[in-house]
Amino acid sequence: MIQRIQSIWLLLASAAAFSALRFPFYYTPVPAAFEVSGSQQYSTLLTLAFSGCLSFITIFLYGNRMLQLKVVILNLLLSGLIGYFIYKVVLDHPGGGFTLPSAALFLMPLLQIFAIIRIYKDERMVKESDRLR
Repeated sequence: MIQRIQSIWLLLASAAAFSALRFPFYYTPVPAAFEVSGSQQYSTLLTLAFSGCLSFITIFLYGNRMLQLKVVILNLLLSGLIGYFIYKVVLDHPGGGFTLPSAALFLMPLLQIFAIIRIYKDERMVKESDRLR
């Protein structure tokens, strides 16, 4: 399980989702200080928590790579939904900026793509070894 590199990618994606819940990812200094974290808005809270849990649970689906691949693709689509919610926050509060922990929000889809690539390579390797038998 942990020997496979996609487990590392999925664990990092899960950690990124949970860190986005804790730390603020957007702030507006003017007219009043306003910080937004993942736990402040209901839609972002639910999607980030579900994405983090889904990434963590997907690690343990290593026995069925095709199911693992489908779940990671679903989680990637969920990351797109998280991006939409963040976009709505930015539109509602103009004049702000992203904080350093917001990098976790942008890394989540990238880490999930890396996991998809490695799961696919594993599946291809297994199919090639079955063909040699």
